[in-house]
Amino acid sequence: MLLETIELPTDEHYARNLIDGRWVFPAAPYEYEIRNPSNSTITAVVPLSSRFDVDRAISSARNALSGPWSDLHTRDQLLALLLHRLAEAAPELARLQSTETGLGYDDSLATIESSLRIARAILTREVLHPRPMAAGISGHVLSWGAPFSEMLLNVFPALAAGNTAVVKPSLRGPLSPVAVAFIADQLGFPAGVLNIVQGTGVDVGAALISSTALQTLHVRASESTLSRASRAGHRTHVPLRTLAGGGNAAIVYPGLEEDKFATMATEIAEAVRVHNAGGPFALHTVAVHRDVAKNAIACILGQLALFNNRAAPLPTEPLRQRAIDRVDQLVAGGGRVLLGGTIPDDIQHRMGWRLPTTVADLGEVTSKVTGLAHSCESLGPVLTVVHWNTLADLDEVFNSRHHRDGYASVWGDDSADDRTRFGVTAREQGPRSAMHSGLVPAAWTGESAHRSSEVTP
Repeated sequence: MLLETIELPTDEHYARNLIDGRWVFPAAPYEYEIRNPSNSTITAVVPLSSRFDVDRAISSARNALSGPWSDLHTRDQLLALLLHRLAEAAPELARLQSTETGLGYDDSLATIESSLRIARAILTREVLHPRPMAAGISGHVLSWGAPFSEMLLNVFPALAAGNTAVVKPSLRGPLSPVAVAFIADQLGFPAGVLNIVQGTGVDVGAALISSTALQTLHVRASESTLSRASRAGHRTHVPLRTLAGGGNAAIVYPGLEEDKFATMATEIAEAVRVHNAGGPFALHTVAVHRDVAKNAIACILGQLALFNNRAAPLPTEPLRQRAIDRVDQLVAGGGRVLLGGTIPDDIQHRMGWRLPTTVADLGEVTSKVTGLAHSCESLGPVLTVVHWNTLADLDEVFNSRHHRDGYASVWGDDSADDRTRFGVTAREQGPRSAMHSGLVPAAWTGESAHRSSEVTP
């Protein structure tokens, strides 16, 4: 059987780009070492490509638009086969993602399984309700929070809509995206449909951002990268879909029943654990109603302590320092650190860039430090808690760009099931619209299916 013959990529593939169905070296012979953030050991060597490689990939993607990929039946079969094979390979892919991110195996596997559930829902909707839009070339600049999820949830919707894709994985987390592309290639995806170009943001990322040949550009990255992409859009006129890291949240209403506090706290603790860089399933803000704030915070702290919450490490020491600098800024602005807040100084952490799970209470929505929190880049397993009283307070908390593309779990709202997994963006766009527009249903997928009604706090 064909599926049984497929293997994961080797070092030979990680060291090359996938362009026009071939694994090729970049135009210039430069390389970069990928290290395991948990112990800083070298796990792979990847190429540093240039705009010439991006141009070749775009040309390849353009040619593939008129080939077999334009046939709906062929495309749907290949995409369904890809999801089937990825599910079969989930344990191996989870170990790979753990290696490049430092995520624990169980957390890594959970993000992969959640991503696959979302991708299946996307494919089903595209098959049943295909959009009458002309296909084009979709460009993707990915982040490194959870590389498999970044790849699948960012790129898969574009492929399901009939587009071809040129993907720049994060320089810090390229192995999982390469593995997805490798499996697609082994399954017989037409040449040029999915192209992987590895490299830095200033070379490969900039080339994609400045290209006028794309139909759509998807960027999930830091604020500085998003700003560059936004400025470039005025010249390229390519629609930009921005997915800002770390925009996810949990909202706790005063109607939350006593027996639900433990469940709420457990899910929040699990999301904090995977929040090394605001990945698709991470969380960094909890808005608690003042009437239940004391109980909610106590439950969250208790769960974090109970699990000995060991968060995924950051990939470099400078990034860890930026994360702790943010905590220092929040404290200077009036926030209170309830848990963590310091870089460990022991032999266990000498070879990994870990930051203990940190909880900072920012107080009322109107406080000065709450506004400061929105202006700082969210890095590391740092959970900020804000207290709200009115619905206008929630609008104040989530009106910044930081939350524009985030999703939230809603607890205790009579108008929404506690297991509803829609959030901040969905209040305006609706989850189905968000999914079809290319936004990633980022957080809190849970085991239950998404509902079709909007959450309107």
